[in-house]
Amino acid sequence: MGTASTMNAMAEALGMALPGSSSIPAVYRERAACGYQTGRRIVDLVIQNVKPSDIMTKEAFENAIACCTAIGGSTNAPIHLNAVAKHMGVPLSCDDWQRVGYELPLLVNIQPAGKYLCEEYHRAGGLPGMLHAPGSAIANFTLAVIAELMKAGRFPHPDAMTVSGKTMRESNEEDFSSDRRVILPFDQPLKVDAGFVHLKGTVFDSGIMKTSVISAAFHKQYLSNPDDPMAFEGPVAVFDGPEEYHRTIEERPDIAAGTILIMRGAGPKGYPGAAEVVNMIPPGRLIRQGIELPCMGDGRQSGTSGSPSILNASPEAATGGMLGHLQNGDIVRIDLLKYTADVLISPEEIQRRRREKGLFPVPESQTPWQEIFREKVGELSEGMVLNDAVKFQRIAQKYGVPRRNH
Repeated sequence: MGTASTMNAMAEALGMALPGSSSIPAVYRERAACGYQTGRRIVDLVIQNVKPSDIMTKEAFENAIACCTAIGGSTNAPIHLNAVAKHMGVPLSCDDWQRVGYELPLLVNIQPAGKYLCEEYHRAGGLPGMLHAPGSAIANFTLAVIAELMKAGRFPHPDAMTVSGKTMRESNEEDFSSDRRVILPFDQPLKVDAGFVHLKGTVFDSGIMKTSVISAAFHKQYLSNPDDPMAFEGPVAVFDGPEEYHRTIEERPDIAAGTILIMRGAGPKGYPGAAEVVNMIPPGRLIRQGIELPCMGDGRQSGTSGSPSILNASPEAATGGMLGHLQNGDIVRIDLLKYTADVLISPEEIQRRRREKGLFPVPESQTPWQEIFREKVGELSEGMVLNDAVKFQRIAQKYGVPRRNH
């Protein structure tokens, strides 16, 4: 599922959007009606003194993680939700995404992991139950993903409160889909164990891999060795940013079946801003042979990408991450049973490269805002949050009404 649709669903799974609202296509008239009901409900919440921190608890974030797996959500979701949690003062890490979400099934048959588009997902039921805004005139969509998780006893916290004033259980229980092409029953999933794996090792301290888009062909080529199951290793082909990748990908003679494509310099400081550019595909000559290549990078990738890439690598190359010291031909090993990503060179060689090469070169800042951002920003694994920003929480409770400026 694409990132925008994923984040709509995450807002609803967190309890921060009215149940039934996230999947409505923009051109549908129900979207305007939903906006009206949302505005009315916001006024009620202000009167009732209900704050975002009252809704976005640790339990709410774990609910969102579970839903992200079930819908085949984007690898951008961990970045965004880790950042929101940090601002809420809720401890949330990429380890939580694997712990809560990995052993859940993919239930939504939506591209790129599946067949259909998000409009079909909405018609089939979308994320949770009907829109329960007080006095709502919006149609009762039979929205089913959370209902499937609840029925199976795999929805982490059914009694978590939502902005509707009802719990997740009250909003979603028994609202099953009538279109089993698009939203599948829990016991007949598109894929089992479909969540993110959180990889660590000598290549990086943190990297996310979306397992729901591992194709049968990729699994057969890379993960089916009976003597070394769910693991692969291969030589890397390194690209310093998307410009070099697009300029040279068709000309590189060192890229063959089994090569791991690496993009670096695409993280928070290196780009800056962690660009959504790690969308690499093999050279045309390999594509014509039906060959897929694994990809890895310290930037982001669109949720619409079907590649089983390893993304959001932290620390990024620009802050001294090992990705910045890899050389073409280095052998990298990925083990999805041990959740590791290691470069197969000696610790002494790693230290020599770090000592001799120094920090990965990055473009100069072009605006004062880029410079400030680079000075303050953290790693993707922690949400790419400005380091000092998390100090400014619960301002109204701490300081009361702000001073007038007119």
